[in-house]
Amino acid sequence: MTPRKLSQNRRVAQVSKQADCFAYTDESGNSGLQLFGNDQDTFWTGTLTSLSDLDTKYKSFHKELLDAVEKKELHGNELGFGRIEKIAGRLAWFIREKKLQFCFVRVFKPYLATTKMFDLAFDSGHNPAVPNHAYGVRVLRLLNLLHFSQLLDADDLIEFWELFQAQDAPRFGVLLAKIRDRVKNTPYDARSIQILTESLDWASKHPTAVLDPFSEGDSPNFVAFTALFEYLHELHKEHGHTISRFVHDQQDQFVPHFNEAFDYLTKFHGTDHPYSFISDIEPIESFKCPMEVRSSTTSFGLQLVDLCMWFMKRVIEKDDEPRGDCIALFEALLERSYIKDYDFEMLIREVQAGADFAASADLSEEKLAEGKKILAQLEESRKKRLHESENGESNISKG
Repeated sequence: MTPRKLSQNRRVAQVSKQADCFAYTDESGNSGLQLFGNDQDTFWTGTLTSLSDLDTKYKSFHKELLDAVEKKELHGNELGFGRIEKIAGRLAWFIREKKLQFCFVRVFKPYLATTKMFDLAFDSGHNPAVPNHAYGVRVLRLLNLLHFSQLLDADDLIEFWELFQAQDAPRFGVLLAKIRDRVKNTPYDARSIQILTESLDWASKHPTAVLDPFSEGDSPNFVAFTALFEYLHELHKEHGHTISRFVHDQQDQFVPHFNEAFDYLTKFHGTDHPYSFISDIEPIESFKCPMEVRSSTTSFGLQLVDLCMWFMKRVIEKDDEPRGDCIALFEALLERSYIKDYDFEMLIREVQAGADFAASADLSEEKLAEGKKILAQLEESRKKRLHESENGESNISKG
């Protein structure tokens, strides 16, 4: 099974009635801030949610599993398929019987680099050539991102990530100008060509204004961590579940940044409606706990999510076909898992869904005329901002 064959986001797990939940989170993949240069193009984060505290309630079952594999801890890369086969049947039963649920977030690193470069160059708050709605409205932002992504090759992404880390604004300007010159050869509509060309042209001439500082927040680790909260908030919105304990495996480089973001991420959530604005954020009460950082040595929950994430990753991305009781484990995980991909296939699906939604709208001639009037006003505002920036009158800058 190839990495792209399980690319659709799915929630097939049957959840229980409103309850407090315990969450255990781990990550997998050689990443950090060096996005390229290794043999892994995806980064995974896995989260297991349970209606019971796995670390305290199921110590005897944990010991049974450890004895069966003759290990002190359950870690997928140490057990391999051979030892996992010894406990796969029991794990499949346990996952279903205890109604465990999993969320796996996969970040495709080239896609991450693409989105980061797009956000820097096309943020209308810093680039006056970009219409506010073209970046602020979700369906339009994703469409422009798709068009932009098709202008890039692998060398562009490597070059971008290197200059982004080095904070080399002149080098960024050169790269953006090179990408701008490709737009005229695309089959896009005239308006898209205009916006892409003018936006990239302005950014290439003002790279200092659009180049953000580089930090751990740009890593796949951080992006995957933030993405899992979408799933946890959905548990609350759809079923009333509240996270009463959130445990993350020890990780020296990024956990401090996770802690800083945790307070915000647990209290607010956005929306993925096609017409939603980037600023559409609402409060939510999905959590009633701090973030707890523990060593997996003392946590059955962390060991279990580690094992299951390694197992899923091997089957999905390495074409390792499960056999024997491992088939039952794989089926149980599919039944009880939500898989969220951040990649180009996901982008295409979301753009298509947004286009279908727009096409289904039944707009009267009056509404269409009103919309065209608003668009004309927005275009005049864009031209004014662009003119002011060219004449040194704009405050659009990052200092």
